[in-house]
Amino acid sequence: MFRATITIVIAVLLVTTTGCSQGNSNDAIEEQLAAVTAERDALLDAASQQRQERHDRALATLDEVNAILNDPEAFGSEEEIIDAIARNSTDSAVMDDDVFGAVNYRSAFYATLFGGSVDARIDAYDWWVSEDGSQGGSLWIWYGTNAAGNPFELTGLTLTEFSEDGRIEYDLVTYPYSDDYVRRAFRGEGTPTPSTQADQ
Repeated sequence: MFRATITIVIAVLLVTTTGCSQGNSNDAIEEQLAAVTAERDALLDAASQQRQERHDRALATLDEVNAILNDPEAFGSEEEIIDAIARNSTDSAVMDDDVFGAVNYRSAFYATLFGGSVDARIDAYDWWVSEDGSQGGSLWIWYGTNAAGNPFELTGLTLTEFSEDGRIEYDLVTYPYSDDYVRRAFRGEGTPTPSTQADQ
């Protein structure tokens, strides 16, 4: 549509440079320019509204996921908690953990919170969405009892890509630690738990 607008503008300019008569011709040109300007403004307004709507949908998704994570008991059983989280993702969504690898979004959350003998939770304390609603991120603390029965606590960052309808398509999970430290935290001797000790 923008290409069509440019074509109209060029055509109008060509008319003015080939010596068309004054008076009514000038009025017609001004009307055409006004119409082109109105069309351009309408397109820009529509695009801006679409970006805002996508942003709002993506932010609502992160708000809901993090509300579930911050108070999981309010959402029922383990399966009900995971189902509630997964409803905010696409069917093909992936969680790509830079230590543990990429797996299906729903399966990743189940393993993170409940898999095996794991009893853990994630407290999200900050999140955001880009202006166009295509990307976002969350900061969190992941803690609890690991697969070996030891307490652990890890902070991290999730970078998210959203579908057009605002659902999660891809999560990249990163940590400010070495890979070995993260593995030992979740599968081995655990870690100190300074931030969440009072909650244990």
